[in-house]
Amino acid sequence: MKRLALSLLATLTAICNGHAAESAPEALLRKLMSLAGSSSQDCGTVAQPDDRDAAVGCASHAAASGSAYRFAVQLQSTESFIWQGAARDEHGRLWVVFYDSNRSDGPAAGPTLSVLQCREIVFALRNSDDLECKPFTGEP
Repeated sequence: MKRLALSLLATLTAICNGHAAESAPEALLRKLMSLAGSSSQDCGTVAQPDDRDAAVGCASHAAASGSAYRFAVQLQSTESFIWQGAARDEHGRLWVVFYDSNRSDGPAAGPTLSVLQCREIVFALRNSDDLECKPFTGEP
């Protein structure tokens, strides 16, 4: 009986954790590819609760060498999991892309995909705000 209870507990834990580790939305991946370009380095997608250090390291290295890159990370919001991605094209233009499938104005509203062009992206390794986009101020 004890073995059965432990087996059931392990199965339920796996099911609950399995929800978090979903794959990145296709709309987000297509947008990142269109911004960064088809020859950009794919630094990967990281679902919660996986370690994102490798993806951030890949993007940081690509940025330092002047190369195009793209990657996405899953974040926990107050009501759902959301995705945040970063892209750099071969000309050095930078973007952060946000994807939220659970809008606050109801499920009938559908997911949102927002793009913000940045003058600089700051990467945080273990922080709730993994990608800080420093926007253009309007002055040269």
